[in-house]
Amino acid sequence: MPWITLPIHPLLRQAFEEFGEVQEFKAGDWLFPRVQVRSYMLVEAGLTGRIVATADGQPGAGAMALSAPMRNAAGNLNWMTHRAAIGRYQALSDARVRVIPHAEALHYLLEADRDFQMALYAQQELINLSDRFGFAVLALLPALERFKVLLIGWSLFYGELIEAGGRTLVRIPSPGRKNHIAQVIRTSLVTLDTLLTEMRRTAGYERDGDFLIFDAASLQDVHAWMRQAEGTDAYLARPERVEDMLAAAQAEPVAAA
Repeated sequence: MPWITLPIHPLLRQAFEEFGEVQEFKAGDWLFPRVQVRSYMLVEAGLTGRIVATADGQPGAGAMALSAPMRNAAGNLNWMTHRAAIGRYQALSDARVRVIPHAEALHYLLEADRDFQMALYAQQELINLSDRFGFAVLALLPALERFKVLLIGWSLFYGELIEAGGRTLVRIPSPGRKNHIAQVIRTSLVTLDTLLTEMRRTAGYERDGDFLIFDAASLQDVHAWMRQAEGTDAYLARPERVEDMLAAAQAEPVAAA
């Protein structure tokens, strides 16, 4: 899914538990003092963001992707080469991460067995595909559809389906503050307010404390676009109906606890 890093494989998580050093960050802290990324990071608690299209990470200047607990915060691009990845990574809330410097990771990688290697390879591929899909969505879809893509991803990992009055509703925790959401989908706060008004009018969108509730069917148009973009004959293709995909995720949770 675009903009939301996938939960890491248990074998990779075990490596972080054994060798990762715990670091704490306050909301707004940069995970690296400069733009060079030289460590592999796993989020244990909190929410972090990776900001693209700007070197200094000025809010609103570029798009942003999200890393929730049990997901990579940074460092997955250059585990092997150690050539510095250039980027800005920020704690969006108070966060706790585990850190493995790349200089130490290579030794572990060379000693790892085939199962670990395959898990790492798959993880890297999925992250890269997710990022490329995110770039495609930003380039090709208007703002409302970009917002719906974020809602689909958050619903897949954290959504609860509710049947009410003949409708299928989705209930999700809010994916960050409004300024975070606006930066993820690369739009202004003014435009985001317009999108929320439209979602209230057409999708029954409403807040419930720290949660959001809306009609699952309102996501079908952008789900169909994503399905067509990947190809309906893709391995593990998306089902035709978005409700079926969300129901399957709820029955077999895809997010690591």
